[in-house]
Amino acid sequence: MDTGGVLARHDAQLRGRVPEWPPVGAVIERDGPFVRTHYGTHGTVEHGPLPQPPAGATVRRQLKAFAARDEPAHWKVYGHDPAGQGEALAAAGFTAGPERSLLAAAFDRLEPPGRPGQRAGVHSLNSGRGENPWWAPARTLAAATGPHASTLADFEADGGCRYGKRDAAVLLERGKVVAAGWAEVAEATDFLVIGGLTGPHAEFPRAWRAMVEPRERYHRHLHRPVPYCVAEAAGELRTALLAAGFAELSTVRTYSWNPPGTPPPADRAVGLIGRGAEAVLWDRLEREFGFDPDIAKFPGFAAPAPCAAWRLRSTLTDELDLIVRPALVANTRPGGRLVWLDWQHTGYTFDPHRVGSPGTPDWPGEVYPNGDYFLFLHPDLAFGTFGHPWEQTLTVFGAPLLAAVEAELTALLGEPVRRRD
Repeated sequence: MDTGGVLARHDAQLRGRVPEWPPVGAVIERDGPFVRTHYGTHGTVEHGPLPQPPAGATVRRQLKAFAARDEPAHWKVYGHDPAGQGEALAAAGFTAGPERSLLAAAFDRLEPPGRPGQRAGVHSLNSGRGENPWWAPARTLAAATGPHASTLADFEADGGCRYGKRDAAVLLERGKVVAAGWAEVAEATDFLVIGGLTGPHAEFPRAWRAMVEPRERYHRHLHRPVPYCVAEAAGELRTALLAAGFAELSTVRTYSWNPPGTPPPADRAVGLIGRGAEAVLWDRLEREFGFDPDIAKFPGFAAPAPCAAWRLRSTLTDELDLIVRPALVANTRPGGRLVWLDWQHTGYTFDPHRVGSPGTPDWPGEVYPNGDYFLFLHPDLAFGTFGHPWEQTLTVFGAPLLAAVEAELTALLGEPVRRRD
């Protein structure tokens, strides 16, 4: 493998990369060659190779953006970056973390693993409707190890497992989880990027070769060949990966900065609902609200009193958001969260006080049911909205929310077609 050529591809394709879609709940900002990603819980600065270390004023400008959000900041410095870059960050208040090796391997040089037995080998955590029980030990191992290129918590918050693009897995020995790993195919690049491995186990990158093999079912997701795998490692993990066919490209060190003042929130402003939690919500809606999806059987939703339902017009979409969203904010305590559900699609949990304004994530979803059932809900179902795409109605339930929107919705849509007091 041409390590110099692979390093050049790594720098050109991965460093300072802006994905087509930002991570869930994150806001990406450009400042010249620098890319800031604000997660609400923390932030990162990325950039391609620089001709010289960033000036002190440039570093301070990045910190000002993170301080305004009370976000800790992380900035990676590579061994082949200009001399003095780490010192420039340290002078601005960053603290250097431990050095790791930047390693890469060509997938065609990694031996594919044998088919794992039912209770041994590497097993993906991608599962069906509920949550795979191996997630719990994987999270425990991830929290107890590192530093990792990216945390398992961020991997989950970014979207978790997706067939052919992202995978978290565990290594089983005699039915027990002994290690965990997570990785993703960086879209439109030549790389599968390993976010973390909790132990010196080369079985993981060998297993993830399936995500880039042309003959595998995953390949339908790929828009270009993915010939390389890249990882950050130190100690025994570095030794194991080198023995498995990886080569060292450079070194990397993460510099971290913590803002003074208020600690950041524990969760991003917008996050995905876990599979188990979302299943519980849909089950409750079926049992307690009579939710019955049908393109001809109406209304298919029996909201508790007080509630009212209005007939919708397709020309009025954004107007609904302008009425309902402020009422959802007003009826949610600061730091509280709401849920947006989209039938048969991804559901979200979010803090309505931290979305929809400049520098914050967009609201997840819409009030108008644009092609499917759309619901904004309080997590305990105390109030919410239900958009029916086939009946073309909007139901609002819960006394405080209904009181906040009834007059404006009636002025916009006419008298309710149904109501219960």
